[in-house]
Amino acid sequence: MTYSSVLIDDEIHCTESLQLLLEVASPQIKVVAKFNDGAAALEYLRKHRVDLVFLDIEMPEISGFEILNRLEQLLFDVIFVTAYDQYAIKAFTYSAISYLLKPVDADDLKETLHRWQQKKNKVLAQDQLGLMHDLMTSITKPKTKVALPTSDGLEFLEIQYIVRCESESNYTRLFCKDKSKHLICRTLKEVEKVLHENGFIRVHHSHLVNPRFIKKFLRHDGGFIVMEDGTQISVSRTKKDRLFDLFNNVERL
Repeated sequence: MTYSSVLIDDEIHCTESLQLLLEVASPQIKVVAKFNDGAAALEYLRKHRVDLVFLDIEMPEISGFEILNRLEQLLFDVIFVTAYDQYAIKAFTYSAISYLLKPVDADDLKETLHRWQQKKNKVLAQDQLGLMHDLMTSITKPKTKVALPTSDGLEFLEIQYIVRCESESNYTRLFCKDKSKHLICRTLKEVEKVLHENGFIRVHHSHLVNPRFIKKFLRHDGGFIVMEDGTQISVSRTKKDRLFDLFNNVERL
Protein backbone atom coordinates (compact mmCIF):
# COMPACT_ATOMS: atom_id res chain seq x y z
CA MET A 1 0.00 0.00 0.00
CA THR A 2 1.29 3.45 -0.87
CA TYR A 3 0.72 6.68 1.03
CA SER A 4 0.82 10.25 -0.21
CA SER A 5 2.86 12.84 1.64
CA VAL A 6 3.53 16.58 1.50
CA LEU A 7 6.72 18.29 2.73
CA ILE A 8 6.43 21.84 4.09
CA ASP A 9 9.49 23.78 5.22
CA ASP A 10 10.67 27.30 4.41
CA GLU A 11 14.22 26.01 3.90
CA ILE A 12 14.62 24.42 0.46
CA HIS A 13 17.51 22.20 1.49
CA CYS A 14 15.35 20.70 4.26
CA THR A 15 12.58 19.54 1.92
CA GLU A 16 15.09 18.28 -0.63
CA SER A 17 17.11 16.27 1.89
CA LEU A 18 13.97 14.92 3.57
CA GLN A 19 12.64 13.65 0.24
CA LEU A 20 15.89 11.80 -0.42
CA LEU A 21 15.77 10.24 3.04
CA LEU A 22 12.14 9.21 2.53
CA GLU A 23 12.92 7.44 -0.73
CA VAL A 24 15.33 5.19 1.14
CA ALA A 25 13.50 4.85 4.47
CA SER A 26 10.01 4.12 3.13
CA PRO A 27 9.53 3.85 -0.66
CA GLN A 28 5.79 3.29 -0.19
CA ILE A 29 5.43 6.88 1.03
CA LYS A 30 5.28 9.02 -2.10
CA VAL A 31 6.01 12.74 -1.97
CA VAL A 32 3.26 14.36 -4.03
CA ALA A 33 4.17 17.99 -3.26
CA LYS A 34 6.86 20.12 -1.61
CA PHE A 35 6.42 23.67 -0.37
CA ASN A 36 8.80 26.31 0.93
CA ASP A 37 5.96 28.80 1.26
CA GLY A 38 3.28 28.36 3.91
CA ALA A 39 0.50 30.12 1.99
CA ALA A 40 0.98 27.93 -1.09
CA ALA A 41 1.01 24.83 1.10
CA LEU A 42 -2.23 25.91 2.77
CA GLU A 43 -3.94 26.37 -0.59
CA TYR A 44 -2.81 22.93 -1.75
CA LEU A 45 -4.01 21.18 1.41
CA ARG A 46 -7.42 22.79 1.03
CA LYS A 47 -7.85 21.16 -2.39
CA HIS A 48 -6.08 17.83 -2.10
CA ARG A 49 -6.43 14.76 0.08
CA VAL A 50 -3.15 13.39 1.48
CA ASP A 51 -2.17 10.82 4.10
CA LEU A 52 0.82 12.42 5.78
CA VAL A 53 2.28 15.91 6.11
CA PHE A 54 5.84 16.65 7.23
CA LEU A 55 5.50 20.12 8.69
CA ASP A 56 7.99 22.68 9.98
CA ILE A 57 6.71 24.84 12.86
CA GLU A 58 8.84 27.98 12.69
CA MET A 59 8.30 29.64 9.31
CA PRO A 60 8.55 33.40 8.62
CA GLU A 61 5.11 34.35 7.28
CA ILE A 62 2.80 31.58 8.42
CA SER A 63 3.72 29.00 11.04
CA GLY A 64 2.97 25.32 10.88
CA PHE A 65 0.28 25.68 13.54
CA GLU A 66 -1.36 28.52 11.61
CA ILE A 67 -1.56 26.35 8.50
CA LEU A 68 -3.38 23.67 10.46
CA ASN A 69 -5.67 26.18 12.17
CA ARG A 70 -6.81 27.65 8.85
CA LEU A 71 -7.90 24.31 7.45
CA GLU A 72 -11.56 23.44 7.95
CA GLN A 73 -10.77 19.75 8.45
CA LEU A 74 -7.57 17.86 9.10
CA LEU A 75 -7.87 14.42 7.56
CA PHE A 76 -4.18 13.66 7.46
CA ASP A 77 -1.52 12.77 10.02
CA VAL A 78 1.20 15.26 10.88
CA ILE A 79 4.85 14.63 11.61
CA PHE A 80 6.49 17.82 12.82
CA VAL A 81 10.00 18.53 11.60
CA THR A 82 11.35 21.00 14.12
CA ALA A 83 14.39 22.58 15.69
CA TYR A 84 12.48 22.95 18.97
CA ASP A 85 13.98 21.57 22.17
CA GLN A 86 13.26 21.44 25.90
CA TYR A 87 9.57 21.84 26.73
CA ALA A 88 8.28 21.87 23.17
CA ILE A 89 9.91 18.54 22.43
CA LYS A 90 8.41 17.14 25.62
CA ALA A 91 5.00 18.43 24.62
CA PHE A 92 5.22 16.71 21.26
CA THR A 93 6.20 13.46 22.94
CA TYR A 94 3.49 13.57 25.63
CA SER A 95 0.77 14.39 23.02
CA ALA A 96 1.73 11.32 20.94
CA ILE A 97 2.17 13.43 17.78
CA SER A 98 5.33 12.26 16.05
CA TYR A 99 8.23 14.64 15.45
CA LEU A 100 11.65 14.68 13.88
CA LEU A 101 14.43 16.86 15.16
CA LYS A 102 16.52 18.82 12.67
CA PRO A 103 18.83 17.83 11.12
CA VAL A 104 16.79 14.73 10.35
CA ASP A 105 18.58 11.48 11.13
CA ALA A 106 17.90 8.59 8.73
CA ASP A 107 17.43 6.06 11.53
CA ASP A 108 15.08 8.38 13.43
CA LEU A 109 13.03 8.87 10.27
CA LYS A 110 12.81 5.13 9.61
CA GLU A 111 11.74 4.43 13.20
CA THR A 112 9.14 7.21 13.15
CA LEU A 113 7.64 5.98 9.89
CA HIS A 114 7.57 2.41 11.13
CA ARG A 115 5.62 3.47 14.22
CA TRP A 116 3.26 5.56 12.11
CA GLN A 117 2.55 2.76 9.66
CA GLN A 118 2.10 0.14 12.37
CA LYS A 119 -0.17 2.21 14.58
CA LYS A 120 -1.92 4.32 11.97
CA ASN A 121 -5.45 4.92 13.14
CA LYS A 122 -8.48 6.88 12.08
CA VAL A 123 -8.35 9.53 14.81
CA LEU A 124 -8.80 12.92 13.15
CA ALA A 125 -5.72 15.08 13.14
CA GLN A 126 -7.88 17.85 14.57
CA ASP A 127 -8.07 15.93 17.85
CA GLN A 128 -4.29 15.64 17.89
CA LEU A 129 -3.89 19.34 17.17
CA GLY A 130 -6.28 20.23 19.99
CA LEU A 131 -4.22 18.18 22.40
CA MET A 132 -1.06 19.83 21.14
CA HIS A 133 -2.46 23.31 21.70
CA ASP A 134 -3.64 22.38 25.19
CA LEU A 135 -0.13 21.27 26.01
CA MET A 136 1.51 24.32 24.46
CA THR A 137 -0.78 26.80 26.22
CA SER A 138 -0.35 25.06 29.57
CA ILE A 139 3.40 24.72 29.22
CA THR A 140 4.06 26.97 32.25
CA LYS A 141 1.50 25.22 34.44
CA PRO A 142 2.49 22.24 36.59
CA LYS A 143 1.41 19.02 34.93
CA THR A 144 -0.38 16.30 36.88
CA LYS A 145 0.53 13.42 34.57
CA VAL A 146 3.22 12.36 32.15
CA ALA A 147 2.84 9.86 29.33
CA LEU A 148 5.39 7.13 28.73
CA PRO A 149 5.59 5.36 25.35
CA THR A 150 4.98 1.60 25.52
CA SER A 151 5.11 -1.14 22.90
CA ASP A 152 1.38 -0.83 22.27
CA GLY A 153 0.57 2.78 23.13
CA LEU A 154 1.05 5.10 26.11
CA GLU A 155 1.10 4.64 29.88
CA PHE A 156 0.10 7.61 32.03
CA LEU A 157 1.76 8.25 35.39
CA GLU A 158 0.61 10.58 38.15
CA ILE A 159 3.60 12.85 38.75
CA GLN A 160 2.87 13.13 42.47
CA TYR A 161 3.50 9.37 42.85
CA ILE A 162 6.93 9.39 41.20
CA VAL A 163 9.37 8.93 44.10
CA ARG A 164 12.66 9.48 42.30
CA CYS A 165 14.43 9.38 38.93
CA GLU A 166 17.85 7.88 38.37
CA SER A 167 20.17 8.42 35.42
CA GLU A 168 21.29 5.39 33.42
CA SER A 169 23.55 6.86 30.73
CA ASN A 170 21.21 8.36 28.08
CA TYR A 171 18.19 6.76 29.75
CA THR A 172 16.34 7.51 32.98
CA ARG A 173 14.62 5.05 35.31
CA LEU A 174 11.54 6.27 37.18
CA PHE A 175 10.71 4.74 40.57
CA CYS A 176 7.09 5.06 41.71
CA LYS A 177 5.28 4.80 45.03
CA ASP A 178 3.64 1.51 44.01
CA LYS A 179 7.15 0.01 43.53
CA SER A 180 6.84 0.03 39.73
CA LYS A 181 9.85 1.05 37.64
CA HIS A 182 9.90 2.59 34.19
CA LEU A 183 12.93 3.00 31.92
CA ILE A 184 12.53 5.83 29.41
CA CYS A 185 14.69 7.02 26.52
CA ARG A 186 15.31 10.47 28.01
CA THR A 187 18.32 11.91 29.83
CA LEU A 188 17.91 12.96 33.44
CA LYS A 189 18.42 16.57 32.35
CA GLU A 190 15.43 16.31 30.01
CA VAL A 191 13.30 14.72 32.74
CA GLU A 192 14.35 17.45 35.19
CA LYS A 193 13.11 20.16 32.82
CA VAL A 194 9.66 18.57 32.83
CA LEU A 195 9.40 17.74 36.55
CA HIS A 196 11.15 20.82 37.96
CA GLU A 197 7.89 22.78 37.95
CA ASN A 198 6.37 20.05 40.14
CA GLY A 199 9.00 20.62 42.83
CA PHE A 200 11.42 17.82 41.97
CA ILE A 201 15.00 18.52 43.11
CA ARG A 202 18.28 17.43 41.52
CA VAL A 203 20.29 16.34 44.58
CA HIS A 204 23.07 14.63 42.63
CA HIS A 205 24.18 14.49 39.01
CA SER A 206 22.52 11.05 38.79
CA HIS A 207 19.45 11.60 40.98
CA LEU A 208 16.27 13.67 40.81
CA VAL A 209 13.89 13.29 43.75
CA ASN A 210 10.34 14.16 44.76
CA PRO A 211 10.74 16.04 48.10
CA ARG A 212 7.47 14.68 49.47
CA PHE A 213 9.10 11.23 49.64
CA ILE A 214 12.27 12.31 51.49
CA LYS A 215 12.19 10.54 54.87
CA LYS A 216 15.55 11.48 56.44
CA PHE A 217 18.63 13.61 56.00
CA LEU A 218 21.87 12.10 57.32
CA ARG A 219 24.94 14.30 57.81
CA HIS A 220 27.64 11.60 57.67
CA ASP A 221 29.93 11.13 54.65
CA GLY A 222 29.08 14.53 53.27
CA GLY A 223 25.32 14.15 53.49
CA PHE A 224 22.68 11.64 52.44
CA ILE A 225 18.95 11.60 52.06
CA VAL A 226 16.86 8.51 52.67
CA MET A 227 13.75 8.13 50.56
CA GLU A 228 10.56 6.44 51.75
CA ASP A 229 11.42 3.44 49.57
CA GLY A 230 14.61 3.02 51.63
CA THR A 231 17.02 4.28 48.97
CA GLN A 232 20.00 6.27 50.28
CA ILE A 233 21.17 8.99 47.93
CA SER A 234 24.33 11.04 48.30
CA VAL A 235 23.77 14.80 48.16
CA SER A 236 26.21 16.74 45.99
CA ARG A 237 27.98 19.65 47.65
CA THR A 238 26.57 22.06 45.07
CA LYS A 239 23.00 20.84 45.69
CA LYS A 240 22.96 21.15 49.49
CA ASP A 241 21.86 24.79 49.64
CA ARG A 242 18.71 24.07 47.64
CA LEU A 243 17.95 21.10 49.86
CA PHE A 244 18.52 23.07 53.07
CA ASP A 245 16.20 25.80 51.81
CA LEU A 246 13.55 23.13 51.52
CA PHE A 247 14.24 21.75 55.00
CA ASN A 248 14.07 25.24 56.52
CA ASN A 249 10.44 25.44 55.43
CA VAL A 250 9.58 22.30 57.40
CA GLU A 251 8.27 22.89 60.93
CA ARG A 252 10.62 21.51 63.61
CA LEU A 253 9.46 20.12 66.97
